[in-house]
Amino acid sequence: MNDKTKLVILGGGLAGLSAAYHSGGSIYEKEPAAGGLCRSERIDGYTFDRGSHIFHGRDPYVLNLLENALGITFKMQSRSCWIYSHGVYTKYPFQVNTYGLAENVVQDCLRGFREVCHKPRKKEFDNYRDWIYATFGKGIAEHFYIPHSEKFWTIPVEEMTTDWLDVRVPIPKLEDVVRGAESYQTREFGPNAQFRYPREEGMGRLPRGFLTKDLQIRPEKEAVSIDTHNKTIEFSDGEKTDYEILVSTIPVPELIRLLKDVPPEIKKSAEGLRCNSIFCVYIGIEKENLTDNHWVYFPEDEFPFFRISFPMNLSPYCAPKNRSSILAEVPYSKYRPIDRSKIIDSVIEALIRAEILQKTDKIDKVGSYDIVYGYPIYDHSRKDNVFRLERYLKEKSILIAGRYGRWEYQWMHDAILDGKRVAEEADKLSSEWAYGR
Repeated sequence: MNDKTKLVILGGGLAGLSAAYHSGGSIYEKEPAAGGLCRSERIDGYTFDRGSHIFHGRDPYVLNLLENALGITFKMQSRSCWIYSHGVYTKYPFQVNTYGLAENVVQDCLRGFREVCHKPRKKEFDNYRDWIYATFGKGIAEHFYIPHSEKFWTIPVEEMTTDWLDVRVPIPKLEDVVRGAESYQTREFGPNAQFRYPREEGMGRLPRGFLTKDLQIRPEKEAVSIDTHNKTIEFSDGEKTDYEILVSTIPVPELIRLLKDVPPEIKKSAEGLRCNSIFCVYIGIEKENLTDNHWVYFPEDEFPFFRISFPMNLSPYCAPKNRSSILAEVPYSKYRPIDRSKIIDSVIEALIRAEILQKTDKIDKVGSYDIVYGYPIYDHSRKDNVFRLERYLKEKSILIAGRYGRWEYQWMHDAILDGKRVAEEADKLSSEWAYGR
């Protein structure tokens, strides 16, 4: 970064911390501490992350940064992940683990997958629904992928594109599907079959690693107005700061609302971005070894959560001795609303129906955290909206990064790399200005 260029970063999540680490810019964070959704809460001996987190990135640069430069010690683990549907537990992912389901369900899944295997494979699809049917067939689509996807994303799958899929959904071979229908198989599929988790402090150890590097961070600084003409930011406490280049990792719809004199078409693009939200329920139980599993998916609507995880199995640090812990994640949006006054009781009741808890189990702690901006939805207008917003903001010397800044389905390693990318972009822009002077 050119010494004469002042770089300001809005938002201290992983992308913002990475941007500051790679650029030397100053972070302004509205919460009392940096970390964003990568923070962990320590409550009476329990540690709960803000949402269910594991680290399965394999990028060598990111791993070297975290383990060597930032001193984070991970424990490598093999995934124990299940699905509860049709009244039984089966291994994850569903498409290669139908053994144990009712025979008619298994045959539906096999028949449908065999049919698509004998059809020419399309390269492009109009929507996510068509991709599901063409990839897995009618049985797997209707017994798992469509109900699971619509519960999680909270909208009909035909309203989504396939831009986000990448390596997130493993596509098996026919022999894998047949083998997983005939017997229990030990082979694991998917990018998170092996994953890392910090040995101590929960996933909040990652941002704390960045914080050991003396980054310039201003907590409790919530931006309330940005003047792009004079390049100034006003905060809720009345303080103002100027900038030459602004990097924003805050949700881009929130950023646009802070700007003055925004053209109507830009406001419309920001308002057109959609996401789901995740209401997290934390539970501590006075019971040892509740389960050996890491997490379980629930695709059916009779259960309010789409996933439950067990933090005590990620690290012993996450629960007191002889205790267990549960994190239940409930997806919602204006298309799939929830009643916050009843959701915790609904979660506990559903855990009992799924035989995760017993009525006699003593609950030690209960808490919640509301992730209003959950996962960006890849609907048919997202790509054009983001392109229009990014171009407009760059003209105003504002660069965007991170899951919510760029409105992308980013994993943690993606966010760290995006912070590095935007730091390099800011440095290039600064150098061009210096050369122009």
